[in-house]
Amino acid sequence: MNKRKKTIKKMAFVLAGAGACLLAMAVLLFLSEGRFITFPRTDLAPVGFALVGAVYLIGAIGMSVITADQKAMIEENDERSKIIEAKSGIVAFVTQTLLLFSGIVLLIFTGYLNGVSALCLLAVLVVSIVVFVLAQTYYGKII
Repeated sequence: MNKRKKTIKKMAFVLAGAGACLLAMAVLLFLSEGRFITFPRTDLAPVGFALVGAVYLIGAIGMSVITADQKAMIEENDERSKIIEAKSGIVAFVTQTLLLFSGIVLLIFTGYLNGVSALCLLAVLVVSIVVFVLAQTYYGKII
């Protein structure tokens, strides 16, 4: 197993652990009914934590599926792969998108973010994802 595959498996494990912790927090918040931790919207806080936890678990499952498929894994010394990764900034972008999405959802469902601000931040997130996909497609075709 090459170094890249091991790193992706470790990242998937950490992401799955974080997702499980967030889901456990959602269950605790739901069962406590706002007795121990209070948010402006204690009725929606468990939904936000559960949603982000589920997204983390889906991401971890996706990463595990990719590492299991030998055809999907490009060899570490493939120059084309290195150029596409460098041009797209995959790792930084995915991390930033995941953290921004998590923050927005948690702020919405805990009641700290109003509707207008949430829509603006989500619009920025959607635009950045569209630009990323277009850039990756473009660089994939020219390289």
